[in-house]
Amino acid sequence: MPAPVKPWRILVKAILLFFILNFAFIYLYPWFSTHQIYNHIVPGRLRFSDSQPGFEQTAHALSLYDDMDAMFALHIISAKSKPSNEFRVIFFGDSSFWGDGVSASETLPGQINSLNLRNCRDQNIVAYNLAFPTSYVMKDFLILNKALRYNPDLIVWGITFQSLSYSNQNALGLLSSHSDETLYLIHHYMLNIPTDFLKPRTRWDQTLLANRSNIKKLVIIQEDALPWMVTGVDGPLATTWQSQDNNDIDPKNKYLLHSKTLNSNDLMFDVLRSADDLAHPVQILIVNEPIFIATGKNSQQYYNIMDSRILYDKYRSILSDWAYTNRQPYFDAWNSVPMSEFTNTPFHISANGEKKLASLLSPVILGLSCPR
Repeated sequence: MPAPVKPWRILVKAILLFFILNFAFIYLYPWFSTHQIYNHIVPGRLRFSDSQPGFEQTAHALSLYDDMDAMFALHIISAKSKPSNEFRVIFFGDSSFWGDGVSASETLPGQINSLNLRNCRDQNIVAYNLAFPTSYVMKDFLILNKALRYNPDLIVWGITFQSLSYSNQNALGLLSSHSDETLYLIHHYMLNIPTDFLKPRTRWDQTLLANRSNIKKLVIIQEDALPWMVTGVDGPLATTWQSQDNNDIDPKNKYLLHSKTLNSNDLMFDVLRSADDLAHPVQILIVNEPIFIATGKNSQQYYNIMDSRILYDKYRSILSDWAYTNRQPYFDAWNSVPMSEFTNTPFHISANGEKKLASLLSPVILGLSCPR
């Protein structure tokens, strides 16, 4: 009769097995996060998946900001190598370029693709939406660093006064989730960005136990693949034009910046210059995004609930001078979209607004796609 197994030995083996699996996951997770059913069983998504409170189920989307490899793996840009007759244009920016309130095919890159543009070398102009909600150019720089592996021919970068401002605190969660890459870019390019909130990732941060939330989100978004493919819905659509309600400006609202002084040192031009160096020889077209321009009460002092006229005009002047001095391709679209086409913020625009902007940008893109 075999001797009974002592309980403490079972416990020790279980603990040992857990630790082996927990730390073995460090080497298994990269494969797990990049091998998805997107671009294989179902087509890749047209933009990065992002969830909004209350819409996670109906939009068939979850935010994967803490795993950039997974973000790219479900995107259509990862589907195949770039065809020889494709002129690849990659769009970066915030929720406006991502397309908050419109379907993926109605975003600015989608509208560019619908024009079926061909350049002077008979290449197809194909636009890819790599924008991600939150306004912060350092976030875009981080995504650009990863996106260059997909061989872009032109980069279109949507910026705003808020996204270029050093006082901006958006996207800290995304940067913290990629602290090693962010710290490298900040130190390598000597950027004037504080690093107190960035902690280098440890081995424990890469274990199974530490990545439980990521695993759950990856499983859910695979389950959402078929419903997304059938419906094409990956975010809530705007149903009311709320910006009309903000035509009268309250000077005491919490979003307004009331400072009347601004100089170039207040804006993150070091990030734009560094991105240009990183992307070289690929050109970057900087686009100052459209804003809602109010006509109601207090509109003589404020363009909208976020921008005072004095401060925003100074921002545009500084940005234009910088682009001219640095020979940076630049398009100022600030007043290019009618107020009736703005939706729930001074930056988000309707499908018609996206179409209008695409018609203005397409000649610029065609010009940059041909040899000088």
